[in-house]
Amino acid sequence: MDTTPFYVFLFVHLSSLILGFGSVLVTDLYGLLWLRGRVSFPQVTKVSGVTARFIWVGWGGMVAAGIPLILLKGMVDDLMIVKLFLVAVIGVNGVLLHLLHKRVEHYKEGEDVPPVLMFRLTLSLLVSQLAWWGALLIGFLHRHVQSVISWPDTPWLACALALASVLLLWAGGEAAMKRWVQA
Repeated sequence: MDTTPFYVFLFVHLSSLILGFGSVLVTDLYGLLWLRGRVSFPQVTKVSGVTARFIWVGWGGMVAAGIPLILLKGMVDDLMIVKLFLVAVIGVNGVLLHLLHKRVEHYKEGEDVPPVLMFRLTLSLLVSQLAWWGALLIGFLHRHVQSVISWPDTPWLACALALASVLLLWAGGEAAMKRWVQA
């Protein structure tokens, strides 16, 4: 793995990580600043509209450079399956966040946003953070701790349980929000 192509793809992969995940962190920081009353809601949506492009370019660059890195490694172990699942979750969740952004960007203040949309946005942001940090941690473990990690024993089951947990949380939250709005 210590070849020139490996380091070129690793550089692109890590540069894309900095661009994509850094933009995610900026977006979420503005969301936290809004919650603390430091910035307006339209400012948050404006910033997230700009950073979305960087997030997608970063994610796409990571995927484009990650595929050759996997091929150069020559194998996919159990923990790498979980990482690939998290990368897919980041992409699918990114599409959902884009759709949610389109629905909330016209609101003047965050208080105007219906609670069900705020719940969906919060859940998607939580999933985003967990997936980005999880993929980052797995990448670090593979590069700096051990290149082959045969854990978890059943990675597909772990991925299915994680997905089922998010879907259950989403369904429960949707039901709770509908009851709360009707009350």
